[in-house]
Amino acid sequence: MAPVLGYWKIRGLAQPIRLLLEYVGDSYEEHSYGRCDGEKWQNDKHNLGLELPNLPYYKDGNFSLTQSLAILRYIADKHNMIGNTPVERAKISMIEGGLVDLRAGVSRIAYQETFVCIVSTFCLSHTSQEQLKVPYLQQLPSTLRMWSQFLGNNSYLHGSTPTHLDFMFYEALDVIRYLDPTSVEAFPNLMQFIHRIEALPNIKAFMESDRFIKWPLNGWSAYFGGGDAPPK
Repeated sequence: MAPVLGYWKIRGLAQPIRLLLEYVGDSYEEHSYGRCDGEKWQNDKHNLGLELPNLPYYKDGNFSLTQSLAILRYIADKHNMIGNTPVERAKISMIEGGLVDLRAGVSRIAYQETFVCIVSTFCLSHTSQEQLKVPYLQQLPSTLRMWSQFLGNNSYLHGSTPTHLDFMFYEALDVIRYLDPTSVEAFPNLMQFIHRIEALPNIKAFMESDRFIKWPLNGWSAYFGGGDAPPK
């Protein structure tokens, strides 16, 4: 029986997991919860054998796991992506932490009402856009510069082949492109990285399939990346 990945029918925390599973070629099934399935999840969460019930969850035979990073690391470890020495493993953990921060920064502002004013030329209040800009947006160029310098001329973040880190990085960059396209475009090696990931045969096939979730990026209630349809 194939492992089961349970999550909302959004990209969110599960998208790097999906990309990793597709890249390594592991078969899996998705148990997706739709926009109106909150009550269904509440009914399911304590009946799935999960030690710390949450979404996403991953059930692999008799083994069940929650927390997105733990799931990513479990799958990556099965495919020898976690490092062979304490130094390697520590560096990978450091990169993971940085990538969690990068993606979480977008998530934090996505649910703020003021975000509507930040990205729109029309705002009901008289507060200027500049006054409403959150620290994340102000620091975004320097944050991306740091990652651009870290990647350098390398194809991937750690080693010569893709790892779970690269799918975390890709997803964060792609979400940021919806927020502020020019910020990523300012760094050619980051754009090359994005295209490199999208060109991986298994990833390309997944993105062209009806299983790929392009939108929403965040929960349906999010002011950024929510709703039922992407911006035109």
